Amino acid sequence: MEVSFDRILMDGISDMVFVMRVKNDTEFVYDFVNRVAMDSTGMTQDDLGKTIHEVRPPAHANLLYQNYYQVITTRKTVTFEDYFVTSTGEKQYTESTLTPLFDACENCEQIVSLTKNITKEKQAEFEKNQAWNKLNASRKKYKSLFHYNSDAIISLDINGHITNGNIAVETVTGYAPKELNGLTLNQFVPTKDLDKIETLFMNALVGNTEDSQLIFLHKTGKKINILLKVTPLVIDGQVIGIYAIIRDVSNFVTSQKRLEESEERFRIIAEYAHDLISLINDEGDIIYASPSYKKILGFDNKEYEGNSFLYNIHPDDIDLVREKVNLSIEDRHPFIVQFKQFTYNNTYIWSQSHGAPVFDDQNNFKHLVIITRDISLQKEYESKLKHFANHDPLTNLPNRRLFKSRLCDALDDVKQDNKDGIALIMMDIDHFKKINDTLGHDIGDSVIEDFGARISQSIRETDTVARLGGDEFVVLLPHIHSKENVVSIVEKIQKSLQHSWDIHEHKLEVTTSMGVVMASKQGTTSFSILKNADIALYEAKNDGRNTYKIRELT
Repeated sequence: MEVSFDRILMDGISDMVFVMRVKNDTEFVYDFVNRVAMDSTGMTQDDLGKTIHEVRPPAHANLLYQNYYQVITTRKTVTFEDYFVTSTGEKQYTESTLTPLFDACENCEQIVSLTKNITKEKQAEFEKNQAWNKLNASRKKYKSLFHYNSDAIISLDINGHITNGNIAVETVTGYAPKELNGLTLNQFVPTKDLDKIETLFMNALVGNTEDSQLIFLHKTGKKINILLKVTPLVIDGQVIGIYAIIRDVSNFVTSQKRLEESEERFRIIAEYAHDLISLINDEGDIIYASPSYKKILGFDNKEYEGNSFLYNIHPDDIDLVREKVNLSIEDRHPFIVQFKQFTYNNTYIWSQSHGAPVFDDQNNFKHLVIITRDISLQKEYESKLKHFANHDPLTNLPNRRLFKSRLCDALDDVKQDNKDGIALIMMDIDHFKKINDTLGHDIGDSVIEDFGARISQSIRETDTVARLGGDEFVVLLPHIHSKENVVSIVEKIQKSLQHSWDIHEHKLEVTTSMGVVMASKQGTTSFSILKNADIALYEAKNDGRNTYKIRELT
């Protein structure tokens, strides 16, 4: 059974998600809150449409407001730490990332807050500090082992920063221990060995001791081959630090060089068996393709060998891939490129390739190593995220952000064509609050869904119906020639609402009040047309509801 993307956003994300609507650049209104956020903060669906100060306690509301306002003024993502007290009196620490969403006119329309609970991390940091205090008290016991070992030994904290080193550190690396304090091992190894450092470090953090050969940049600038052994420092069953033992193995590496070269191809296959591995020669031909081609693309790997590196790439992407590869060899830098390539059944998948040129000791080009991964699921996820950013999760109609973009486009068309005008219908459901209060929010949501569907069926294909929030909807009618055109659509909407409403065994009567604006002059702005639509809607409500009022901007 397919799970809806909207349900994943509401119930499937373990972090708290808040979507805030920016109102007049000075107020922030709750548009969406997922289930985890409601359970953690005590918020309900009734809080949607309210401002921060209407929902949160004053002190907390002021802190939130300052950070949301910083997003508006800087137009950048803001991250901050906060805390709240649960209904049981427990203090929970959080880290929130606020990300602005801009409409087509580059106005910040919404801010998405992704809030993580970091209480455990805070507790772990406190316990770590206690453990380090215990370790420092007993440091003298290990002085002879640490300081006078013939191998270079350095200590690191759990973030990878060097905190100390023994006498042999200077002999092996050229650096005195105090010169290394606060630095990381990443700063002394070439880019190609950074993954090895990360693997050793991450394994040590979970209690494992491992070693690996890599290049270390000596203080003199010379590259030396070392054997790096990383072991965790464990106290009371918890890793509170890491020891790294460095041994100069340059002589041993030199004697093993030929053996390593003969095993290079086997090592690549063993390490990247789940990806497509290719070697490209200086003629641009594939000289090696890994067996994984059969599993991922359905082709035998031998079918690729001897063909151009552009073999089976989608025609739309051939020029892009060719440019990336040629530039990589010319500049001697790695590259990353995304493209489509065909499978055995003539469909295509999205792929991402990481490539790097390899040169010999005389700087002559040997071959290009390309690692390719299927990213079709990633592309699908990105597409769904884009859809969610522009559509209302309940009705799947365009949201305020997408509507404003289309309104701007329609107004641009009016400027270019004096013959046609546009119209806009602002509407909401009459007495909708009574439906929510008496029948519940589930019935209310169903009414909103059915209402949006009926509006959609009553308009033209070129028109746009959007949900702005709550029971507020808006219809954009481009290419309007006369008032009669608009009245015809308005009356069709009214007629669609007269059909019976059977919602979960409840028979309802649903009507709407509509404020209609017609505009044909070139100077009309989105602000003026929306403002006049609001005024017309207000007039319709004052006239007894279940009717419409039309204003013309000429």
